[in-house]
Amino acid sequence: MSARPPLLKLIGISLVVFFSATGPATHAQTLEFETLQDAAKDPAAVDAQLQLGEILLYGNRGQPQDKDRGLTLISQAAAAEHTAAQAVLGKVLLDGFYVEAEPEMGLGLLQKAADKGNRLAEETLGRAFLWGEGTQPDRTKAHTYLSSAAMKGSPDAMRILGEQLIDGRIMDQDIAAGVLLLERAVDIGDAKAKVALGTLLFYGGNLPKDRPRATALFEAAAKAGNGEGLLHLGADMMWRRVDPQAAKALLTQSGELGTGAAWTTLAEGAMFGYLGADRRGQFETFAEKARAAGETRVAKLEALRQLYGINMRASGPDAIHLLEQASEDGNADAAKFLIQLVRDGNRLNVRKAPEQAAIYLEKYSHLLDLADRERLDFTLKLAGTRRFDQFDKFATEFESRPDLKTTAFGMDIFASNPNFAIFVLQSRFKQQGKAVGPTDGFAGRRTLKALSKACRTLPDTSPCRDTVMQPKVIGELLAQR
Repeated sequence: MSARPPLLKLIGISLVVFFSATGPATHAQTLEFETLQDAAKDPAAVDAQLQLGEILLYGNRGQPQDKDRGLTLISQAAAAEHTAAQAVLGKVLLDGFYVEAEPEMGLGLLQKAADKGNRLAEETLGRAFLWGEGTQPDRTKAHTYLSSAAMKGSPDAMRILGEQLIDGRIMDQDIAAGVLLLERAVDIGDAKAKVALGTLLFYGGNLPKDRPRATALFEAAAKAGNGEGLLHLGADMMWRRVDPQAAKALLTQSGELGTGAAWTTLAEGAMFGYLGADRRGQFETFAEKARAAGETRVAKLEALRQLYGINMRASGPDAIHLLEQASEDGNADAAKFLIQLVRDGNRLNVRKAPEQAAIYLEKYSHLLDLADRERLDFTLKLAGTRRFDQFDKFATEFESRPDLKTTAFGMDIFASNPNFAIFVLQSRFKQQGKAVGPTDGFAGRRTLKALSKACRTLPDTSPCRDTVMQPKVIGELLAQR
């Protein structure tokens, strides 16, 4: 990682910067807005219509948001075959964030703009085909569009494509090309790319660990206003108890830079005593900041406090009631944890009840994305069976969906049916010619030996010195392709 690739030479790139006001409009901004309004009255002034439409749609430059008028102006420009307007309108209709989503129309507009070489359209289509947003996933098309947008100088396209090439789960792995793309995005000053590359170097795995470089990238991103990297630094220090006060300072700085998850991490650390005395007071302080930042995971932490009596009387029914109420309020994290908790029980004050968990999944499925619904449905089927003769069928289904494989999903499988998790790994080891004994879902001596060897191939081998029968170890092994 010491040698840096040459900076990509980009020719003919037009960059448009939009400033989002944080306070009242200045006199200059007001005059500019009035001038733009006058210009947009001319039916032929499509550039002015697009600019004014975006200001009103997003509520930029100190102007109040007016989605309807903004969308009308952008639509007028798009109808006049204005390429940039087609790209903007297509993205808005595909995302469904500012207006009701119309994926088919959005994709059509994006395709028109991309055919004329528009960078935003290519980048948006690349994302859509990568994640299956409004269309069926197509990794070939995703690669094509993202590559084209990256060559036109899109840092987002460089970052997304770079991460995917390094990861190798969706696209064919090409680590060298992926690193080159991330380095180019870093070189042009993209803070998100600094965090992305820093994260890969911080934890290791597909890239060798380089924590000094990762730290430098995180600090550079923070100077540019992105505190996500500081979250990694602070959380790592906190959980390893390296320096609680320094960890707290880093996480606080991250939160103040707008990383809501930093407040949740601080609340979690306070709850488990990683930030010193006064656990209750610190938890409530950080939890309130997390809620103000829109962090929904706080509800799960509050439920855990109820479940295990952390600074309060333990009560399973109270925890479930809290999660039900949060789910009714639209909290997806609460709904997911509620389903998992009732599915598995906690061997203390919540009884295992897969049937009730299935009812919760049906009730709150509208809060979850498709991948989470599929994963939870799969684990509920696993939790409801102890028939080993059905494991082959479930294993075939699991192995056929590499797009759903994550460490978190592997951990969830292990929680819902540990015998099945071991069965899958035994089957893989046997196919690789390793001695595991019978594929029966039990971690016998030879299976444990094979698991131990496999554990030492993971990015973090420290758990291997203790026991491999840990959720994170089994989850990471199950997530491997």
